[in-house]
Amino acid sequence: MVQKTYRVGLKDGKIAIEGVDGFSIAVEDPKLNVGKLYSALFAAIDRPTTISLEPTTELKQDQKARSFFESLKKIVDGACEKMNPGLAEIAVKAEQLDADGSK
Repeated sequence: MVQKTYRVGLKDGKIAIEGVDGFSIAVEDPKLNVGKLYSALFAAIDRPTTISLEPTTELKQDQKARSFFESLKKIVDGACEKMNPGLAEIAVKAEQLDADGSK
């Protein structure tokens, strides 16, 4: 399984995914364009892939932006679970192995 991690930050008053053009959410007038989100993150995927979003420090410090980020993260996590049946069980097993100190 491929793992992709994207950092999400604030740029010019918008939540943006670093390294991904054409997708942002204005903090003051938030509107999620699902088509642009799909094109930005999912369109080029051709094999089982998990996508993680990590907020930048600046985004974490902005309460309103952080709230929108959490919603965006839930959408992406949900899409990954739908695209990769069984992903949730794999993640739980991986966490259990890490907790045991095993790899």
